[in-house]
Amino acid sequence: MDSPLYAYILIGASALGLGPVMIVMGLRAYTGRWTSWLALTAQSTAKHSRLGFVLFWGGLGVTGCFLLIGLQEMGVRIPGSEAVFTTFWCVCIAIAMMHQFFLPKFLRPVLLPQWYRDWEAEQFEREARQDKQRRAQRRFRREKRRRAKEQGARSPLNETDPVGTPSITIEVEEKVIWSKTWRS
Repeated sequence: MDSPLYAYILIGASALGLGPVMIVMGLRAYTGRWTSWLALTAQSTAKHSRLGFVLFWGGLGVTGCFLLIGLQEMGVRIPGSEAVFTTFWCVCIAIAMMHQFFLPKFLRPVLLPQWYRDWEAEQFEREARQDKQRRAQRRFRREKRRRAKEQGARSPLNETDPVGTPSITIEVEEKVIWSKTWRS
């Protein structure tokens, strides 16, 4: 056998196995049985990972594409099948890319399962609480520096902030150059 023939066989076999595996992984992601992908951070503009859903729609597109190629190689000619499979592939890949980069709000209830929307809402709430806490700490430190400046003295190093965690702040010419907060 020629080496290009080996390459065609290898690529074809891996692609035939890849599509159904992607579909199975995506189905497990949609049902909520596989959630470890949530911790992955892919190159995405979405705030939270949607990799499992991307795999499902990409797997449908890849499997449909190879199904058409396989049918044509076997000599089965279905009128209009190329247009149908091409449209199917374009829709699947477009949905996969929307999951990866930008999913419009009106499609979220249709394309995202309820368990993922609930999980994402919890994440947004947690991030909002952390942001509020960070802002309170910054405001406290700013007020502390302002009061110390008004009194003409430097702020003490080991005061506790409103949350109760001790912190060390090093200031040079009224600019914070290093700040460390830890839990006891």
